[in-house]
Amino acid sequence: MADTTSIEKTASELPAKASAAAQPADDASALAPLVDRVEAKLPQTVEKLSKDVQALPQAVEKAPADLAKLPQRVVSALPGELAPVEAYIEAKVPIMEALPLPDLFYGGGVLVAVVILQAIGLRLLTGRFDKRAKIIEQRPAWWSVDLLLGFTVFRMLALHLGSIVIWSAALVYGGIIPGWVPAARFAALSYTTIGSGLELSAEWHMLAPIIAISGMFTFAWTASVLVTIVSQCNHLRGIVREARQVRRKALRKSAAATAGKPAEPSTASE
Repeated sequence: MADTTSIEKTASELPAKASAAAQPADDASALAPLVDRVEAKLPQTVEKLSKDVQALPQAVEKAPADLAKLPQRVVSALPGELAPVEAYIEAKVPIMEALPLPDLFYGGGVLVAVVILQAIGLRLLTGRFDKRAKIIEQRPAWWSVDLLLGFTVFRMLALHLGSIVIWSAALVYGGIIPGWVPAARFAALSYTTIGSGLELSAEWHMLAPIIAISGMFTFAWTASVLVTIVSQCNHLRGIVREARQVRRKALRKSAAATAGKPAEPSTASE
């Protein structure tokens, strides 16, 4: 009786094991179409990737030219983009007709860039000055103080010339003034608040005053730093003066000691 039960149990388990053994075969058959589709699309994907890789150097070479055209695209797009806003503001506040929004946005952005350049330049300039001042305090000399002041003023001049270059680039790349020479002349005369005879188009008539405002900002900033530097140079000159007086006193003492010293006996042979 026990043998019959075990035989029946074994017979009942055989179909289940057979179905379990057949399941991997069914999964493999189900995956076969997916594998075929992947194999069919693989050459196209590889070909597309190779084309993208070949086009990448051309895109990298084209990027600087696109970046150079960015200010001109911004300048050409600003009046159209801001026209509805400008019309609404002018309708509510009529005085805004004298302050066009393209000038404020574009000129204000360049003004911020000029001020940031001035801040970085003056920070580096004052740091360099402090290092050289400490060296002069250790080895005081008249000529070193004068050279330090001269080089510092020259660096300040370079900062202002850099600001004029930034404004010139904004005018040229923005397509507002064609040509570097007239743009640099207009930027320099406006930056120094002298004024240029060149008149811009109607939508950019407030750009020259914004350039002049940036010049007043930077010149006032430079003047305040220059006052501090001149006072420090005067302090260094005082240190040099004291050092020279100490050296003179030392020389006088040594000369007096030499004059008061008794003569040595003659050692000439008889």
